Amino acid sequence: MDDKQIHKDLIMHFGYSLLYVMVVAAGAVIVELFARGMRWFGVSDFSYYILSGTAHLLLVMDAVLLVAVCYYAARKLWRRAAYEKN
Repeated sequence: MDDKQIHKDLIMHFGYSLLYVMVVAAGAVIVELFARGMRWFGVSDFSYYILSGTAHLLLVMDAVLLVAVCYYAARKLWRRAAYEKN
């Protein structure tokens, strides 16, 4: 594989990973908005806090996933650069 193709593949992989992370974050926001909407309808506080807690947990997991994606993409790019240097 030539140099440009390797970088293009890495960028595409990183872009799709970021797109996935954004979709998961949007899902967490939707769950939080749904929980707030349920509260307006008079649903119990327990149900609201369960859904709200789920949304917050989803956002924390999404942040961890984003850090992992960035770390592994950078590591792969550095290894490719070190391999090309030698």
